[in-house]
Amino acid sequence: MPISGLWPTKTSPTVQLRLEGTGCDNRAVKPTLIAATPMLAVLIWLGAIMLEPGPYHPNSVLLVGLGWLLLSTVATVGLVLVGGRWALRTLIVVLGTTLWVGTVIPLSSWNMAGLGATALGLILLLSPRQHRLIRKLPSASGPPARSVIVTLGALGLPLALGLVPADANAWVIVMAACGPLTALLYSRTIPGGLAAIRFGLIAASLALAALMPLPHAIAAVVLSAAITAIAWSSDVAVAFRPLIEKGTSYAIPPELAPKEILDRAGIDEKGQAL
Repeated sequence: MPISGLWPTKTSPTVQLRLEGTGCDNRAVKPTLIAATPMLAVLIWLGAIMLEPGPYHPNSVLLVGLGWLLLSTVATVGLVLVGGRWALRTLIVVLGTTLWVGTVIPLSSWNMAGLGATALGLILLLSPRQHRLIRKLPSASGPPARSVIVTLGALGLPLALGLVPADANAWVIVMAACGPLTALLYSRTIPGGLAAIRFGLIAASLALAALMPLPHAIAAVVLSAAITAIAWSSDVAVAFRPLIEKGTSYAIPPELAPKEILDRAGIDEKGQAL
């Protein structure tokens, strides 16, 4: 984190250190058309799979639609507000799953409209203009990459289970619901959120494995195990309980401050007034 300024407070001889992020401009980028196109594609494909589900069980259609909406909404917000690279990649993955669904459901006018919207969305997301709007460096004040991965992984669990080529029973829906719930607890730093991402998701998948169809059980256990493995990274814990609370400054001993700052404040390296 770069140091942008050091200054003493009126009530203490200690010096304040300000930390600021680097990367793109702090102002919100607003690629409105680019962000709206993937959402439009998701809504069209949602209509297509609801009207012509093809091999998908009604419960699977529910899970796919829920996963699409959750991931595309979160990623769109991230793309518009902060120009996050994770948001761009998430939208590309979501559009990729719509193409997969389009290959297995019956051909219809909805499919054709969905293909057009998906193609337009991918073109816009991969365009040079969009690339210029994406943050080039990670934010110094933002969450670590691993914490973003586990959150998006848990959030995308309904989509992953919905795409499994087998009939989904009610227990699959219960397992799928554990993903967004875990993501909410962790991302909002609600008490128990870290334990949920590290223990809860894998425990739920193991407990429900015998009640779900075999393909869904395998998918749930494998995905939960992958999320759990990443969740044991120290970055994931630090994102949940930061070592330094968010704020504009924190105190450091005056002997660590540059001499010109101390001279400007009228104190010496021991914090005594000159």
